[in-house]
Amino acid sequence: MSAHRPTAAIVVAVLLLAACGGDSSGDDPIADPVQDEGASAAATTTDTDELASSTTVASDAGDKPVVSIPDQIPTELVVTDLVVGDGDEAAAGDTVELLYVGVLSKDGTEFDSNWGSDRLLPVVVGSGGVIPGFDQGLVGIRQGGRRQIDIPAALAYGDRGAGDVIGPGEALTFVVEAVTVTKRVLPEVPPMADPSECPATDGSEEQRREFDGVPPFCIDVTKTYTATIATNFGELVIELDPERAPQTVNSFVTLARYGYFDGTVCHRAIPGFVVQCGDPTATGTGGPGYMLPDELPLPGEYQIGSVAMANAGPDTGGSQFFIVTGPNGAALPPSYSLFGQVTQGVEQTLLEIDGVANPENNGVPPLDEIRIESVTITES
Repeated sequence: MSAHRPTAAIVVAVLLLAACGGDSSGDDPIADPVQDEGASAAATTTDTDELASSTTVASDAGDKPVVSIPDQIPTELVVTDLVVGDGDEAAAGDTVELLYVGVLSKDGTEFDSNWGSDRLLPVVVGSGGVIPGFDQGLVGIRQGGRRQIDIPAALAYGDRGAGDVIGPGEALTFVVEAVTVTKRVLPEVPPMADPSECPATDGSEEQRREFDGVPPFCIDVTKTYTATIATNFGELVIELDPERAPQTVNSFVTLARYGYFDGTVCHRAIPGFVVQCGDPTATGTGGPGYMLPDELPLPGEYQIGSVAMANAGPDTGGSQFFIVTGPNGAALPPSYSLFGQVTQGVEQTLLEIDGVANPENNGVPPLDEIRIESVTITES
């Protein structure tokens, strides 16, 4: 059996949360630098200069366009295609590399542009990495396309404004050109294994906690899989997501059918953040003897009740998983394979579990024992 690397779990994320709260001093009008006052969550926005510097693709888009300001200050998002591209169409999760110029809608005062530069702005559509109106305005743009996006203040910076030029309540107008559109790559689904290689589905397997390698692929991604976790605080019902995280779900289902999680203790619980379970040794270093490839979500997809894999770095998932118990956990960066969502037990069981979370020592151990009595898989 190969040794599992000690799982750093989400310690790094905790440090990021502690380090990234509060307002940014940047004056970039696309990346939203402001968070709710007092929030300790990691910023979901990204500085434009950092984004743009990651791509140095020269553009032959020509001269910077003259932006036509709208006849009336926009009170809702208005998207106008100036040139319809002939390449791929951008959808949520796709990455668009852009040239852009932004002006105040009221008088055309320019506040930002990368036109004429060899630095493109990459944006993951639908990730919340830029102001909402800019993000929403990119949906459907085609590679090679140019469009104008008129953004009401409510979808820009609202009553707070940004920097010296964008005052409170300002509507913004952008012209953007999609130089490239890169489609999101979904996780690969392995071929299904012979049923003889898979654990019984009726709960009759003897408990097993040691494995020589990644288990055979035994789930059918066209079916629905539900995990019912019975704890000493009550039940949690989790809808698993085999389409978006097939290998992670397959591993979890296989381990559960071998009784791997039964009788284990959750070794970490941080208030308003996460509870972490799945280590039979309850030390934070235990695992099944293999590591899983990452199947990562988009930024902003975690929510209270989300179930994701803990890890010690890229492609190191094993058996340890965490459940988001509060807003700080929902603000985690997308570094952990998201494979399920609690659909029953959030307002009672999960709330009670969060009530015994330890605010000290990175949540280790919880103030009271959190024990998984059994995990039952339902397939339909």
